[in-house]
Amino acid sequence: GTRLSQLLKQNHYRVIHLSRTENLKAEFPAYHWDIKSGTIDERACEQADYLINLAGAGIADKRWSDHRKKVIIDSRVNANLLIRDYIESGKLNIKAYISASAIGYYGDSGETLVDESASPRPGAFLSDSTVLWEKAIQKVADVGVRTVAFRTGIVLSTNGGALEKMLISFNLFHGAYFGDGQMWTSWLHIDDQCEIYQFAIEQDDLNGIYNAAAPNPVRNIDLVKGIKEAKDKPALLIPAPEFALKIALGEMSTAVLGSTKVDVSKLQNAGYTFKYPQLVPALKDIIENKK
Repeated sequence: GTRLSQLLKQNHYRVIHLSRTENLKAEFPAYHWDIKSGTIDERACEQADYLINLAGAGIADKRWSDHRKKVIIDSRVNANLLIRDYIESGKLNIKAYISASAIGYYGDSGETLVDESASPRPGAFLSDSTVLWEKAIQKVADVGVRTVAFRTGIVLSTNGGALEKMLISFNLFHGAYFGDGQMWTSWLHIDDQCEIYQFAIEQDDLNGIYNAAAPNPVRNIDLVKGIKEAKDKPALLIPAPEFALKIALGEMSTAVLGSTKVDVSKLQNAGYTFKYPQLVPALKDIIENKK
């Protein structure tokens, strides 16, 4: 959200935030919203031409207890339902609604290249939760607002997410790949992620679901090798055994052991050109510029 806000500001958009904590003096003024009580500060609603929703509890922040699963689902579903209610009531009048979704929708798809028409994988938590998330997004679309949802891959950034955690071990001169390292990783440079959202604002004919990942997915072991090459420092590459990950992470291990190789031709055919289609140049830019 921070990087996206900066990009939009650089491109002459005025950006305000919705937050659980009001701070109208911030660089991006934060207006209060409360998903549990079902309220959004109407001063924010009055200003908004477009609404981008990135809300959702972190998938990998805690082990997946039943309570944590409920938090993950509710934080996504209820945010969308609240926005739907405000649009339907006339309190929020926007030109387009743009929401995050996730390639977790597809579950572990193995070696199959999956496009937006592929089916979810019933019984897998990431897939089931994303299906519920997208049903809530569709409820916003059903009230007549142009709605775009991006099934996003692993976003690469030094300021959070998977790459930040992986770089810690590289600073200690080793890097770990998962299991046999052969599972597919669909990744995305954070600047491409942000520019995709701006693209959705500006393309009035963009509607529906799109995969959002670089056009060149890599196997997990090649992601780790790519980090080593981008850092250009010695590092010993070692496997994190599958059984150890399952013990340490429980059901959440499916998030790192699963294989998802997505096709992004729908987004490319809509006119988006990736700035960073190749892994190593993307990693070098992110690491050198601390993006």
